Amino acid sequence: MGATMTEQDQQILRLAVAPFRYPAARERRAREELDLSGVRFWQEVNRILDMPAAHAWDPHTVARLKEQRIQRRRPALAGRLL
Repeated sequence: MGATMTEQDQQILRLAVAPFRYPAARERRAREELDLSGVRFWQEVNRILDMPAAHAWDPHTVARLKEQRIQRRRPALAGRLL
C-alpha cells in the first residue's frame, strides 16, 4: 500500500461522501469523472480507507466511511453465523 494519497484518492473519498439522491448517481459520476465502474469505485474507496494517510488527510470522513462499511457488512456476517 502506498504511504501517501494521490489527488485521485482524495477525489474518490470526496465523491464517496458527497450527497446524492440516488446511489446510481454517485456511480455515474465516478464513471464520468474518474473512469471507474461502480464496483471498482467502491473497491478503491475500501482500499483508500485502509491507508493510514487517508486518516491523516481527513479523519472525520474516513471514520464515517469506515462506520458505513461496518454497518453494510453486519447483516452479511449475521447471516453466516446462523
